[in-house]
Amino acid sequence: MRRSLLQRAIGLAASAALLVAAGCGGSGDDRQDAPTPKRSAAERVVRGWSSALNRDDFAAAAEYFAHGALIQQTERFRLPSRRAALDFNRSLPCRGRVTKVHEEGATAVATFTLQPRPGVPGTSCDGIVRVRFRARGGKFVEWRQLRQRAAPQGTAA
Repeated sequence: MRRSLLQRAIGLAASAALLVAAGCGGSGDDRQDAPTPKRSAAERVVRGWSSALNRDDFAAAAEYFAHGALIQQTERFRLPSRRAALDFNRSLPCRGRVTKVHEEGATAVATFTLQPRPGVPGTSCDGIVRVRFRARGGKFVEWRQLRQRAAPQGTAA
């Protein structure tokens, strides 16, 4: 009797293993899924910062800026302290979803699709914004918002 229970348990375990393997293999062919490309250090910085900002975690977002980081939007200025980095991140009226990061050697350009932040009235947060940045040691040392490209004549902006 013991032997038959043990044999049944082994049979059930083998069947379960086959079902799991069949479910994981999925397609029935021998191709393997393409490996996920590793993100560059610059991409990890911009995506980490954007994620913190989108959670309204301004303290975490501020940690992505080096002491003295150069910021350029409508004006150019530096972040002389952690408090300045915190204030800068709090001042951004929009959330942004990173849609693309293009490496350019020492710098990279991140493209964001904007969305309004809840509780920030009167802001226009639609469209796309691009930021050229330089990161070192996991922190932005330069963060420059690029001007919007003009739409070609005869097309909607």
